[in-house]
Amino acid sequence: MRKGQHKKNLTDSECNNLVQYLLTRCTPRGKIPMDAADEMSKMFGCTPATVRCIWRLAAVDLTGSKTICRPVHQRKKGQSGRKRLHDDLPECIRRIPQFRRYCFRLVAHALGIPKSTLHAYFKHGVIAKYSIVLKPSLTESNKVYRLTWALNHVHEKWFFMTGLQKKVIGAPGEKIKQRSCKSKRHLLNVMFLSAVARLRWDESKQELFDGKLETWHFTEVVPAQRLSCRRDAGTPVMKRVPVTRETYKVMLIDRVIPAIRSKWPIGESKAVKLQQDNARPHVPPSDADVVAACKAEGWDMEVVFQPRNLPDLNVLDLGFFRAI
Repeated sequence: MRKGQHKKNLTDSECNNLVQYLLTRCTPRGKIPMDAADEMSKMFGCTPATVRCIWRLAAVDLTGSKTICRPVHQRKKGQSGRKRLHDDLPECIRRIPQFRRYCFRLVAHALGIPKSTLHAYFKHGVIAKYSIVLKPSLTESNKVYRLTWALNHVHEKWFFMTGLQKKVIGAPGEKIKQRSCKSKRHLLNVMFLSAVARLRWDESKQELFDGKLETWHFTEVVPAQRLSCRRDAGTPVMKRVPVTRETYKVMLIDRVIPAIRSKWPIGESKAVKLQQDNARPHVPPSDADVVAACKAEGWDMEVVFQPRNLPDLNVLDLGFFRAI
């Protein structure tokens, strides 16, 4: 370490370790070689003068006495250095308008102190930095409207059969079995579609309807085309189905809408809105097949898109999908 460079003071354990290293290099008279101080300074990140000072404090005696050297302790105890000149700095910063606190130069100019001094206070934790995000200005009616529509009740998500990383609980020193696969790029993943509703009281059953309709997966069972080491040709295997607008419409008509009819509490309004986000595979509300399925059997269902620029309050992403 060159002279003039600043480093945090050595701890008591580092000082005693340095003395132990020097004891292996010293002469029978208790002197250290010329190059020993330079080597130890590079090892412990200090100057050669510091190494010699610690060696003198150890008072090494190799004449045969009971105590070869004494322990070395730092003479700086607790908080050292000069006192801070600006004890009320946080309170002074609070009085500065926020538009003048976007960089150290502006704050230092407003306080009348050097920028380097302000940065030193920041490194010691006297002041802090905060990140603020520009958000749209909303009225109370805007907030209520957005909150109502942000509850997305029909949503899909990819699920992988296994994750790249997993945590295993074991005994201390236990050797955990390593997981392996041919390629991490070809892990099987399946798209799931879930539908939920708001909680409500079911008068006919005298119980609370939890709103959980069902979860479906986009898969199909087809016969295997080729022979492999794990199965014969023609064995039924499950494969994922690509999620397109047609497959999503089939799932909506054959699975989601019938599940609503079968599990909806008796006596509740049949005017149901199927809220979905603006993903490309989602069907438009004007689709003739979907409209016919929604209006069948006396129901008044309607597929609606979620408005843009809404807060992230998706109940499926933030609740159910995260939990499983």
